[in-house]
Amino acid sequence: MKQFTIHIGSFADIRDFVALAIAQPFEVLVSCGDQLVNAKSLMAMFSLNYRRPLQVNVMCDDESYARFTTAAAKFIA
Repeated sequence: MKQFTIHIGSFADIRDFVALAIAQPFEVLVSCGDQLVNAKSLMAMFSLNYRRPLQVNVMCDDESYARFTTAAAKFIA
């Protein structure tokens, strides 16, 4: 499993990150404390506390990870 940290600053950021997650052929999970949600679900993503950094967890190969983190650069802490 590969991980990186993101910051979400607005509802538009939530929408954009969910769209990015949906475009991935692998599972994308986001956690905040003990809460773990599917990043491809807009409703689930709205349940997180955005005042804290969020941990993104993915299971993919190195090439897919590099593409995903490049696409998500505006969110990465």
